[in-house]
Amino acid sequence: MKKLYTTSKYKKRNSSRSAKRLRNRIKRKNKVYIPNKGSSPVIERKERKPVQNIEAPKEFSLIDNTEAVLTYFKTAREYLKEGFPIRFDISKIETLTPDAIALQIARIKDANFHKNSGILGNAPDNPDLQQLFLQSGFYQHVQTQGHKPHSKDTLIHKVTKNKVEPQLAKEACLVGLRHTFQSEEIFDPLFDILIEVMQNTNNHAGETRGEYDWWLHIFNEPETNVSKYTFLDLGVGIFESLPARSFKRKIGDLVGLTNNASLVEPLFNGEIKSRTGRPERGNGIPQVYDSSKHKSFNRFVMITNDVYVDMKTLEIKKLKNNFSGTLFYWELKKD
Repeated sequence: MKKLYTTSKYKKRNSSRSAKRLRNRIKRKNKVYIPNKGSSPVIERKERKPVQNIEAPKEFSLIDNTEAVLTYFKTAREYLKEGFPIRFDISKIETLTPDAIALQIARIKDANFHKNSGILGNAPDNPDLQQLFLQSGFYQHVQTQGHKPHSKDTLIHKVTKNKVEPQLAKEACLVGLRHTFQSEEIFDPLFDILIEVMQNTNNHAGETRGEYDWWLHIFNEPETNVSKYTFLDLGVGIFESLPARSFKRKIGDLVGLTNNASLVEPLFNGEIKSRTGRPERGNGIPQVYDSSKHKSFNRFVMITNDVYVDMKTLEIKKLKNNFSGTLFYWELKKD
């Protein structure tokens, strides 16, 4: 018997087949195909985050405007941590000191700070401050388009292992002595300070002794005979180092040392020992403090963690913002 496609049985069958073919066409249309192995992978482009402008405080000086400058770097760090590129905008500043320049360079070069996000920047609009900035050595340590300005200052970045640098300390002494005293005769207090702050970085900068990273900037003020030294590291800071934490744990609670500011006196008195305790390692921060009393040092400041210390007057301030590292700033001046 001849099959008739017009019968109800075959009409139902044809409708079912048509519906199935339609479903398959829709599946093929919506299917996501994965490339074969060996072919170029499909790269999903991430939306580029906008550059965040971080405006520096008008008084761009860590030693004179500590809280505002620390807030400036804290804001930058937060954006960088979220993957935003930033611009350090110092175009409108009205005051600039060498310590702020040194810290900005150190932060830009610090991988823990920039997190592989882009950092842009500019120079001060003020002609005098722009000249100071250009001659600071800043552009010798960052990428920039065009000619790099000649540096008149001394800016040194060192990563050394388990040792201080006596020859480098001697050369750093001479930079200031020639300018301030027109002499090359070694000035023991200055040499001792440089040796001990290098050693302090080795003892207090990180969780383990070994590789450490520090910056030294020397600015010879053209109008005067004053030489301005900035020495800094971006470690954990003196009061968060192992020797200080050990002291707080063993002794601090017993005698009521409840905050870092209260540790300054035992630090300067030598009660907070270095990790080695070996006499050939030098006298550390107590030696720096004793040398800072010399009349040739016009000013001497230490900033570490949440503590600011004027080492000439022993004025101690507890900071609201934390500085993760240690900075020493001093000025060498003829009597």
